Amino acid sequence: MSRVVLRISAGFLVGALVLLATALWLSDHYLDEGQRLSAAGDVQGAIGATRTAARLDPFGTEALETQASLFTQQGRYDDAAGSLKEAIGRDPHNYIPNLMLGNLQLNELDQLDGAAQSYRNVLRLNPKEGHVREALGQVLIEQGKLGEASDEYEKERDEGHLSFQGLYDLGRIYVRTGKPHEGLNAIQRARERGLKGVHELEGQPLKRERWQLLTSMKLAIADAYVVEGRYTKARKTLMESHSPHAPALLQLLKSSPDAYRESVLTSEIY
Repeated sequence: MSRVVLRISAGFLVGALVLLATALWLSDHYLDEGQRLSAAGDVQGAIGATRTAARLDPFGTEALETQASLFTQQGRYDDAAGSLKEAIGRDPHNYIPNLMLGNLQLNELDQLDGAAQSYRNVLRLNPKEGHVREALGQVLIEQGKLGEASDEYEKERDEGHLSFQGLYDLGRIYVRTGKPHEGLNAIQRARERGLKGVHELEGQPLKRERWQLLTSMKLAIADAYVVEGRYTKARKTLMESHSPHAPALLQLLKSSPDAYRESVLTSEIY
């Protein structure tokens, strides 16, 4: 009798494994179909295919991640967030949906608290995602939490992975939080790094964007000099600047250095 029960149990197990394998195969098929429909411009059809793929594979997250991307293309940001939260619920140890959710919350939903938490989740799951730490720093800056943002940038700097844009942000934080000398050094180093390879950038838009950023850095250097009280250096820096804002800042420096200093300390970084 026990052998009969064992054979029946084994038969059920084999049947269950076959059904699971078939479901996973069909899930991959519908996921591929969704990608084909998306490439053909049928986004709504692609969303339907990913829904089917997600139902057939109740443990995977790829179909839900794809679905979220498709929703984002349509401007259906709340639906995209819902898909990503479902993916996180399926696999809490997968940092990818957390990263996608954080980007969505920051760029489309204006949910800074949510974006900060999503990025923290990514770093908890994958501490080596350095660019996420910079993204978290940007969120904290927008929240006005300059001290916390500084901590995140410093961690990335100490590990040797901070980008020149991140170093620039850190420098401006220092200038506004009572460390103008450290801020000046950071901004100057950021500008030196930004200058390297600028002529090798492909395409005029990228080069133009980089030169605009470098021009802004020049003004930020002048700002740091003003906060330090080194007005002669600030004046010389502004006179060398090609920014259309430089003449007005020179006039402000001449008429009221204290007002210039206060405007720097109270200005937003973003």
